[in-house]
Amino acid sequence: MPARVPSAKLRKAARLLLYRSRSKPGVKGWELARALGRDYLEVVKALNNVLEVLGLEVVAVDGEGRRLDLEGDLRRALFLVVLREPPSIQEAKTAGWRIDDLAVLASSLLYLMARGGRAPRSDLMGVLRSRFRSPRLSYVVERLIRLGYLEEEGDQVVIGWRSRVEVDLDRLVGVGLTPKEWRQSQRGEPEASLSS
Repeated sequence: MPARVPSAKLRKAARLLLYRSRSKPGVKGWELARALGRDYLEVVKALNNVLEVLGLEVVAVDGEGRRLDLEGDLRRALFLVVLREPPSIQEAKTAGWRIDDLAVLASSLLYLMARGGRAPRSDLMGVLRSRFRSPRLSYVVERLIRLGYLEEEGDQVVIGWRSRVEVDLDRLVGVGLTPKEWRQSQRGEPEASLSS
C-alpha cells in the first residue's frame, strides 16, 4: 500500500497523465519526477488506487511497449493511463472507434502473431482485402500505423508498441483460457465470468 499522498500531488499527477499534449499519449518518468518530486512512484501508486474504482490504471512501459513494474528508476519509462478491462462496443464507438476498424485491428494482430509478429505489408493487405470489402481499408491500416497499433519496418508490418500496451494479446488469441471460459467468451457472456 502506498504511503499517504497529498491530494494536490494526486490531482497534478492525474492531470499530467490524462491530458494529452502531443500525438503520442503518456508522460515520461523524468517529467513526472520533475513535476511531482522524488516520490513520484508513490504518487503514481496512490493514483492507481484512485483510478481502480473507475476501471483505469497507470502503467509504465519501456520503448518497446513492454510493461514494467512500478519499482526502481523509471525516469526513462513512459507512463500511460489504460483501461483495466476491454471496453464495451458502445464505449469503443463513443471513443471514436468504428466496429470495422476494430475488426481490422484484431485481424491484423492475429495474422501478425501467427507469422511471428511481422509480415510483409502486401501479404497483410491481401489477407485483409479477402476479409473486408471496405474502400477505407488502406486508410484504416495507415491510421493504425499512425496511432502506434501497427508499425512499419521497411516493407514489413509489425505489432506496434501501443497494441502491446493496450491490447491483451493472449486474450485476443485465447491463450490461457480454459475450454469453458473460451465457450463463454464465444457466446458473449459477461466478461466477469472470464479469468483475468
